[in-house]
Amino acid sequence: MSNKTRQIKRQAEQQSAKKNTTATADEQKRGSAVLVGIVGACLLAGGLYIGGWFNLVTPAQIQRCETEVKQTYPQLADQQALLPKCNNRHMIEGMSSPASQKLSAKQVLDSLDVGKTVDLVSMFIGGALIGAAIAAFAASYRIFQRKRGKSVD
Repeated sequence: MSNKTRQIKRQAEQQSAKKNTTATADEQKRGSAVLVGIVGACLLAGGLYIGGWFNLVTPAQIQRCETEVKQTYPQLADQQALLPKCNNRHMIEGMSSPASQKLSAKQVLDSLDVGKTVDLVSMFIGGALIGAAIAAFAASYRIFQRKRGKSVD
């Protein structure tokens, strides 16, 4: 084999090696967009869960709560104060606990006010996670578009 043929073979090998390295780099870049998208999906699910959007009250739970309120608090004034609160998940959980029969109507209402504060904090944290998820999805989209060669700026 002549020197010229060896040079041509070596150049061809170098070019194919370059193509292989750029292909793996593109795959890694594409993978980073997928990874950021997965992180965004996890943040969104966590935000919805912590924010309480999955904790919906069913009509059967409301009816059970109303029955327990009527049985536990026979006075009409107590019932009028507590029955409208039976659509609150904290009220439903509280009325189904054994300790609820030892509490007065005022104590139950006070504990619901504390539950509202906890709900606000969890909704704020959930909203922050959802905001982070939106930012992650936007970053994933930008990464994906850049890898396709499109300008996103």
